Formats: sequence, structure tokens, C-alpha cells
Amino acid sequence: MANRLKDYFPLIRERKEVLKEIGSSMALSTLFDSWEQERQEEFLDFCTGVKGVKVLYDSFFKEIMNPEYSPGRLNRFLSLLLGKRVTIKQVIPNDSTRIAAEGSLLVTDIVVEFEDGGLADIEIQKIGYAFPGERSACYSADLLLRQYKRAREKIQGRNRKFSYKNIKNVYTIVLFEKKPGRNKKAGKCIYP
Repeated sequence: MANRLKDYFPLIRERKEVLKEIGSSMALSTLFDSWEQERQEEFLDFCTGVKGVKVLYDSFFKEIMNPEYSPGRLNRFLSLLLGKRVTIKQVIPNDSTRIAAEGSLLVTDIVVEFEDGGLADIEIQKIGYAFPGERSACYSADLLLRQYKRAREKIQGRNRKFSYKNIKNVYTIVLFEKKPGRNKKAGKCIYP
């Protein structure tokens, strides 16, 4: 008999067990039946260990790396990525900045403030060319503007003069499931 994932991870259930649990609840049945067949199969594959969860899907990544649930996880990840030890001080709420008169919204994925006052935006993209350099520059500019406003607010009422040296580093980190080709029109991509 071939080795099965269930032999190593006993909590993984068989397909019929998962379907039985879904069928035992009207709410679960209604929800499951509302999904397209492809989504139902994908869900069953996740539950039975046939396929793994795609960590770079927006919803999964945000749940797994959410610093409010597990702050150490994102701290370690960003420390490794940035090559220096960072500690997240707080998660900054999305404020959906308007970046143009036509009403385009800049909606960030996860924005955090580090202990040293620096800001980082962690973006998740399925396809690399959907997040070209120009878009990344807009996100970085948004972080820089937030940093500027914070620095100005800190000195107000303290009889101190504002200095641009008060502005800390900002980072825009974009993770791609599929990187764009080197010759795509979307812009120049630099990969190691």
C-alpha cells in the first residue's frame, strides 16, 4: 500500500468524512452548495490533503501573516527579507488613498509600523506584471506621505522645527506567485 499523507498527519480527513460534516449542517450545506463546482473541489482537496493551500493567495497570506494574530511570524519574515532585525509596533489600518482625480483607489494589503518608526507595505500579487514599477512607486509614495504626516504631527506643539531627517525608511514589498517575464512591457523587472 502506498504511503498516504493521512498516515503522517492523522488529522487529515477522507473526502467522505468532510462531505458528511458539510451535510450534517444546513448552514454549511447552503454555503458549500453556493460555490461553483471548481471551488467545491478545491476546498475538498485542501481539507483532504490532496493539495496545499496557496499561501500567496491574498486571503490566505493575510490570515497567515496577520501580525494581530501572530506578530512574531511577520517580524521574522520581514527581518529575513530586509536583512536586519525589525519589530512590528502596530498594524496601520487601510485608509484607501485616492491617487488620481478620476478616483482610482490605492488599497494596501498589510501596512505595518516598525519600532524605529519606519513603515512597510506588504503586497501579494498572483501575477507579477499586474504590479508594475509605477504602481509600486505610488504605494511607496503613499507610505512616504504617511511618514511625513506622522513626523509633522510629532513635532507640533513641542516648539521644535521640522526636519526631513525625522522621516524614517519606508518599504514596499511585493510578493508574486508568478513573476513576469524579463521582456514584458509592464516595466523593467530585476531578479537575482
